[in-house]
Amino acid sequence: MPIESELGGNMAFVAAESLAEQIANHLAERIINGDLRGGERLQEARIVSELEVSRGSVREALLILERRNLVTILPRRGAFVTELTEERIRGLYRLYGNLLEMLAEKLSWSGTAEHKARLDALIERLGHSAIEHDRSRFIEDNFALVSVAAACAGNEYLKDALENLRPPLHRALVSIIQHTPKEMEETSVFIRSLVESSMSGDLTKVAELVNGYCKRHSYLAIEAIDSQQTAD
Repeated sequence: MPIESELGGNMAFVAAESLAEQIANHLAERIINGDLRGGERLQEARIVSELEVSRGSVREALLILERRNLVTILPRRGAFVTELTEERIRGLYRLYGNLLEMLAEKLSWSGTAEHKARLDALIERLGHSAIEHDRSRFIEDNFALVSVAAACAGNEYLKDALENLRPPLHRALVSIIQHTPKEMEETSVFIRSLVESSMSGDLTKVAELVNGYCKRHSYLAIEAIDSQQTAD
């Protein structure tokens, strides 16, 4: 119901997510889980028919997915699921590694005992998810931990940069875990060591940990994608 705003005139309540965002989230989930494969064309008419939505909302959703690096839109050709090529994967993890080192440096001099306690609790939860082989919860806990760490660091630009990388990282991590399930436990150990080294100010150790993690995940993601393509 419209209400009177302080600036005059009526102001209507707005839903938390627009229809286009809901469509984008639905398609993003299918891309991340591998239901829609790299290079596959996303036909507007088919999406309109399947979801019973307007073409305008679908086009807006595809633009949202393009900004999330999940979809590539080519002039006069349409929208395609972005392919996870070797070059893209290596570039993704190089950038992620740089951001993790920046995050660790910020935590090394601004992290508090309260921050450490919050992160330790999330690390414990992540470890349990890995031990129980709960893939969905593990991935959710993994990104929640990075988000909380970025908030503790107090740098909004860094937090936004990490959040913008989340969709392609999520997609790569799903592929890695599907192909190499034991990597959940390895990642849990890495994150625990990374937080400990960050909070203690051992940035040399941080660089060593991040470099090893990003190289390993680049290799595993490439291997997983190659395996999927061979199976197809």
